[in-house]
Amino acid sequence: MSAPERVLVRLPNCLGDVLMARPLLFGLRAASPRATIRCVGPAGPMELLGGDGVADEWLAWPSGGSAHGGVIGRLRAWRPDVALVLPPSFSSAWFALRSGARVRVGYRGEARCPLLTRALPRPARGDRHLAEEYVALGEELGVEQGLRVPPRLSARGQGGHALLGPGAIYGPAKRWPADRFAAVGGALVARGLRVKVVGTAAEREVCAEVAARVGTGAEDLAGRTTLSELAALAAGATLAVCNDSGLAHLCAATGAPTVAVFGSTSSAWTAPLGPRVRVVQRAPVCAPCFRRDCRIGYPCLEAVTAADVLDAAEALLAG
Repeated sequence: MSAPERVLVRLPNCLGDVLMARPLLFGLRAASPRATIRCVGPAGPMELLGGDGVADEWLAWPSGGSAHGGVIGRLRAWRPDVALVLPPSFSSAWFALRSGARVRVGYRGEARCPLLTRALPRPARGDRHLAEEYVALGEELGVEQGLRVPPRLSARGQGGHALLGPGAIYGPAKRWPADRFAAVGGALVARGLRVKVVGTAAEREVCAEVAARVGTGAEDLAGRTTLSELAALAAGATLAVCNDSGLAHLCAATGAPTVAVFGSTSSAWTAPLGPRVRVVQRAPVCAPCFRRDCRIGYPCLEAVTAADVLDAAEALLAG
């Protein structure tokens, strides 16, 4: 394929997946320095990527209404040469077709092959890191293959604190028990760190429980920070301990020493990318099952002790 002049990237919809798309975006910019690159995706996560210098324009994909047609109209007038479709959904491939892109590259699935001009076979989950799967979509555009940890996300914050992220939108099979988060928090307070328990408004209950169990020295900030403010907190953190969640990816991307607890999912597929990351996973024979909940009591999470996480934290802090 000749070097494209106009490249459209349909980003994933979730924070963690958007951050795992950064290696592709850096590779695309390096391979096509003169191309105009437009990214379409969720507004909040895209704002975090503005300092990366990898795209010329970021277009928020709204939930509906006339703004939907406005984005499509702008893209059709722009006439993209290529669209890289990162989400696996039918609707994202349909979006690429409606954009007017002549070449549309994505992975097979959800009966969307007719909407793509190049439908690639997707490897089994965990055979390659998801970020590397995204990078592979840009192969014919000259993107260098393989997985490379991108530069730290541009964010600044004051230090002296640890972050605890006991929530996970995916479901209970990603949520390490609150009492174990609290045990870790208590140990961090004992070594002189202020503990900030963070999460979305939907995670207020578990965050409040963890902060209450830790007691003096812990602050519950669930639902009280913007995404940019959360990135600043992460950038200044001495340590972050999170479930396998968007928060873990955010903390790792800012360069914070990050311990990520994995349960039913595959760390080989979606481990956070960052210069200082430790994954703690004690996978039983049934893992990874990728289930949101479990009928047999979450042995994957129960196997991870507070001591396991503290050992990983000590290793990061000593490094």
